[in-house]
Amino acid sequence: MKVLCLFGFAIALLLPVLASAEDAWTKNDGYLKSAINDCAAAGADRTVCRNFTGEALSRLFGIGDFCVESRCQMAVEIEWEIRNHPDKWGALGAASDQAVLDKARELSATKAVVAILKEADRGQIAIVMPGAAVPSGKWGLNVPIAVGARVDRPDASVYAKGLNWLFADPANVVIYVRL
Repeated sequence: MKVLCLFGFAIALLLPVLASAEDAWTKNDGYLKSAINDCAAAGADRTVCRNFTGEALSRLFGIGDFCVESRCQMAVEIEWEIRNHPDKWGALGAASDQAVLDKARELSATKAVVAILKEADRGQIAIVMPGAAVPSGKWGLNVPIAVGARVDRPDASVYAKGLNWLFADPANVVIYVRL
């Protein structure tokens, strides 16, 4: 009986921690959908697309590293910050590795997980969302769902779609987790 009580007490203590990241996604669902829709409809002024990643990481996880009062950093700037701060972000590996994708999906339930494409001076970032993996015929892998705004092609921005919708080649995408 004591063991059951202690187990129940331990579960009761852990539930708020486990639920907090999930709650952040639920709480910010309207914002995320609205921002992605606004980005998809953006004309020449793509500020909402440029600011999305920094603002979303701040709202979802309290990570304020990428925004100042006047603006949020562009994806290429965020990519540089993440890559050059291994004390804050750990590289899980390439998105072409099923084990990396599985780990990213698992960690996204409680931590900030991002997928980053770096091509020359253009960056693209997606935030991995908690939820079931979806099969990708294009990648030949089961991929996590994600949210991401595309500045180059706003109409291709996604909410709750597989990573393969944002990135053509998984070998060019690295997954990072906030430590």
